[in-house]
Amino acid sequence: MQKRVISLETTIALTGFSRRTVWRRLAEGALQKIELPETSRGGAARTWLEMDEVLRFANLNLDATQIELIERSDYGDADAQLALGQFFHEQERFDVAFYWFSLAADRNNADAMTMLGRCYAEGIGTEKEEELAIMWIAKAAARGNIIAQKQMQGLRSR
Repeated sequence: MQKRVISLETTIALTGFSRRTVWRRLAEGALQKIELPETSRGGAARTWLEMDEVLRFANLNLDATQIELIERSDYGDADAQLALGQFFHEQERFDVAFYWFSLAADRNNADAMTMLGRCYAEGIGTEKEEELAIMWIAKAAARGNIIAQKQMQGLRSR
């Protein structure tokens, strides 16, 4: 059976560990670094870890669907990143939700832009920043997101 792998960045997001802690766990042998050919996961040279080991440290109760979302998100699938953000938001893991919303918004997912704007507006998983909230909601509105368009209309009528 082929081992499932996730990136160092995803490991940090899921576990809440610092980069330094992850590297220390690797040095201690508590986590295993997986060597992959550069072309097997998007072509970029990145650090990959064995997913099942990481999930033990993450203290998450995930089903097969969520594990698949993690893998797809790590590949850069914006829809999976949005879904993962929504899952973690429902679990009240707001910092992790914010991470996934940010990645999906950076990939031009309008729904994620709306959620990211909400996070900034309400201080969910991040500090409140009204300017960033408006910026992300305006971007989502420009991409045709109905909720964001209504929010922008509400801001204009104040």
